[in-house]
Amino acid sequence: MTNPRSRTGHVWILCLVLSFMNGTSARGQQPDKEIDRLAKAYHAARTEFERRAVCLEAIDTGVIAVGRPLAVVDAIFGTSYVKKRRPPLHELETGIVEFHPLPPPPRNDVQAAHVGWYFGFSFDSAGRLADYSLSNIHK
Repeated sequence: MTNPRSRTGHVWILCLVLSFMNGTSARGQQPDKEIDRLAKAYHAARTEFERRAVCLEAIDTGVIAVGRPLAVVDAIFGTSYVKKRRPPLHELETGIVEFHPLPPPPRNDVQAAHVGWYFGFSFDSAGRLADYSLSNIHK
């Protein structure tokens, strides 16, 4: 005869395992559809705050995460970092997605100041995200 506490413990473990499996399969179930949905939302966004909200959703849902392919960033934000030269092994390359359009430069020989929110990231030689940040601080 088994102990009722033991039986309850097994039920909880089973529930935990099933919920974990369900959560991970729901995330990985339709990644292309989720990326497409986020890309449409990003391109439909009119303000930097709407674009930032799409980026936050991509991070919160795990579509953007360390180790994910750089192609995901390109697909959502319409960038072309995959085509960029890959860094040498054990080095990182950086990228940035500005959510606020850059103002025109004051003169041809002067670069325009960066303003507003942006998504900064780095990627490795395999084309995978190594780290990322969301900020409105420009150095």
